[in-house]
Amino acid sequence: MKRSLCILLAIFMLTGALGMFGCEKDEQPVMDEPPVDIIDPEPDNEPEDIPESEEPTDDGLTKEELEAMQVKHDLENYNYIIGTQAFDPGYQFTDQSPLMELTDRIVAWGSNMIKFHATDDNVVDEILEKHDFDYVFMWYYGSDPNFKDGLGVWESKMDYKTVYNYTKKLLTTYNGTGKTFYIGHWEGDWIYLDNLNTSQKEVSDTVTDGMIQWLNNRQKAIDDAKRDTPHENVEVWNYVEVNRPSDALNDSFDRVVNRVLPFTNVDYVSYSAYDTMDASEKRVSEVIDLIYKNLPKKDGVPEPRVFIGEVAQPAANCDFNDQRHCDVNLNILKKYLKCDVKFVLYWQMYCNEKLENGKSRGFWLVNSDGEETLLYQKTSELLADGKIYVRSFFDDQGRLPTHEEYRAFLLNHEIFD
Repeated sequence: MKRSLCILLAIFMLTGALGMFGCEKDEQPVMDEPPVDIIDPEPDNEPEDIPESEEPTDDGLTKEELEAMQVKHDLENYNYIIGTQAFDPGYQFTDQSPLMELTDRIVAWGSNMIKFHATDDNVVDEILEKHDFDYVFMWYYGSDPNFKDGLGVWESKMDYKTVYNYTKKLLTTYNGTGKTFYIGHWEGDWIYLDNLNTSQKEVSDTVTDGMIQWLNNRQKAIDDAKRDTPHENVEVWNYVEVNRPSDALNDSFDRVVNRVLPFTNVDYVSYSAYDTMDASEKRVSEVIDLIYKNLPKKDGVPEPRVFIGEVAQPAANCDFNDQRHCDVNLNILKKYLKCDVKFVLYWQMYCNEKLENGKSRGFWLVNSDGEETLLYQKTSELLADGKIYVRSFFDDQGRLPTHEEYRAFLLNHEIFD
């Protein structure tokens, strides 16, 4: 009896041990319903979908931010047509260099363009480090060869190299900035003629050929530098300036417009327009048509290819009457705005000329007493309203106004009433 109990106890213990090691019979429980798949919940930190416009770009900015920056740049970079200049002022009011003081005045006036004499290769950098002008016009003479006795081989090579290197510097330094540089010179007919002699009817072939060679050599240097220098969103153009084209209109005098220009490959023509500023609108239109007629066609150069490089009636010619000075010059500006020109550059912010009595002649927007003239105020208003118009046009149309549309806005502005 005792032995039988021991045997039963041993069997019971052995069965329990096998169960502990998973050796019981593999039986599935009976269920009334099939099992339900278990879905893991999404992690709490899973990012939500980001709209494409808000995704950061390589610059760390969203596409919307980049588009806003591009619109801002396009508006600032727009050609507002009206500009002025900074040459050899006869007065100043700060301790800065005259040129730097003038840059401040031009920005305060509301313009995004400047014209000056690039006396060395670094002047433009000094200006643009201080103010972000978009259109930069300059007298730049390179090695300044004397072409009037013919352009020699050595002179040609030296001037080519100087202009080529300067163009390359501009393209490299300002690559991607959207800036446009216009490289040219002072009034070409005064260089072409003897001693500023407007009665001179004929100019020698030697002088004529020399000027053609000089201009084409400069143009080749600029074109070659643009070809050889990787760049985008920056432009450098070459221009010739004419200042006595009206002499060639009816009298057929030898002038740059008819003896030199037709044989060049220049990008643009600047017209220093004192010879027609008092003429009728018809006469002005005829002279500008003559310039276009003699300007050889050239692919890849944005139209229009003629601009007013300087023009103004000085205050001395208006008896220093501020209202009359303003009215006369607004009429002059309007006359040229009616023509197919790219810019109209007023001469200038501070006057550079004096009368025999030592008094300033009055080529100014700010007079020699530091006062903003009525003409300054009116044209500053025009520039400010132009910016409002362009912004509004962009918001409404989704594009910037064309040059013709903006020119029409200017001509319809109340200051010209």
